Amino acid sequence: MESILLIGCGNMGGAMLTGWLAAGIPASRFTVVDPYLADAPAGVELLRELPQRGFDAILLGVKPQLLGDVAPQLAKADALLLSILAGVELDSLAARFPAARGLVRIMPNLAAAIGKSPIALASRGLDDAGRAGVLALMAPLGTPEWIDESLFDAVTALAGSGPAFVYRFIDALAAGAAAL
Repeated sequence: MESILLIGCGNMGGAMLTGWLAAGIPASRFTVVDPYLADAPAGVELLRELPQRGFDAILLGVKPQLLGDVAPQLAKADALLLSILAGVELDSLAARFPAARGLVRIMPNLAAAIGKSPIALASRGLDDAGRAGVLALMAPLGTPEWIDESLFDAVTALAGSGPAFVYRFIDALAAGAAAL
């Protein structure tokens, strides 16, 4: 995948972009569309609106509740569609993006920024070469693994949200120790 469009580059999308750049993937391969992002890493094109050109892959990195606003603008996009939208299943993506070359649902966590994230993947419409390409793209971010989509809720709870609870516990221990 030579050109990747990130739609939304908040905490998770930003962590993935950071991980890819740290792994040596050229910044020129990435374009970010985000109306609120102050700036992008050097060499990454930052736009406020969707460009009128094609991309090999499009990563949906907006909040799930914004999918209804974004989807109509991308319905005819002839690209591999990658989604990190929690709770948005492949059936829903297929209905909204009928022209996509393939669909991939991804569940990483913020450790993607340092290449240490567990990454669950589920797909529709990809052949073996397409799945291998997605694995190669995700590998710099951690340990990608193809799973059955029915397991995504469990992965979200354990690998997606679980670290936040651990960090909250550590923070509480530190605050308790400081108070003592």
